[in-house]
Amino acid sequence: MEISLKRSSYGCDLIFVADNVKVTENIDDRIYGKKEDGTLDFHKVTRDINTDVLGQFASVLGEMIYYRNADFDSSDLIESLFEKLPEEAVDKLLSKLTEDYQGDIE
Repeated sequence: MEISLKRSSYGCDLIFVADNVKVTENIDDRIYGKKEDGTLDFHKVTRDINTDVLGQFASVLGEMIYYRNADFDSSDLIESLFEKLPEEAVDKLLSKLTEDYQGDIE
């Protein structure tokens, strides 16, 4: 089984390949800017990964890690996710982690 992400000028595709199956799904959103009169400006396009798709993928990944019996070093994943958090969420999470694990460190 192979799962990959392909980014191009046309968008972002999630590609899933297994045995006799290949699925390619476009998973990006196009967000259009607005002109001064409030109409959409099709020349100002921002692309981003669809929030619902990202949420589904995160949910599946969380379940995979939860049900895995062997240890799994997810340090790199945690660090990259931490970098995407808003500052307020970082402060809140750091406080919680410090509170929950401070006794384990000492």
